[in-house]
Amino acid sequence: MSLLTFTFENETDINVDPQPLRAVAEIICSEESPQGECEVGLIICTDDQIRKYNQLYRGDDSVTDVLCFNGTEGLPGGITRGPDTVICDILIDINQLQRQKGSKSINKELMEIFIHGLLHGFGYDHIRAGDSKQMKAKEEYYIKKMEGTQQRG
Repeated sequence: MSLLTFTFENETDINVDPQPLRAVAEIICSEESPQGECEVGLIICTDDQIRKYNQLYRGDDSVTDVLCFNGTEGLPGGITRGPDTVICDILIDINQLQRQKGSKSINKELMEIFIHGLLHGFGYDHIRAGDSKQMKAKEEYYIKKMEGTQQRG
């Protein structure tokens, strides 16, 4: 079973419960890296903050819903990676989620975007069609798994 270290920081005025996010991180880490360790940092931020990081790390001066930094490419702090350790820092723009959620609740949108970001941390991507199909299938799998968990209790 994977060992998870989960850190959560909310830099907004919007109340966010980290427990469901931690729960999905535990599930994904135990399935994607069953013998490894996972260090996941999640920051809930605003448009201005994510735009700054998007510009700094990707050269894109725009707002996005999620950024994921793997291992040593992550946020400043000298993160090091062990051979069986998955390390990722995820930033999610709560303002962008509010705009894009449609008829979904903000909590559902947050869960889906967190799953998406965490899968990036495990190396999944959606640039090429085949990779995109695999990542979408994983997203749907974990979303359904979490919906079942939340309905049971």
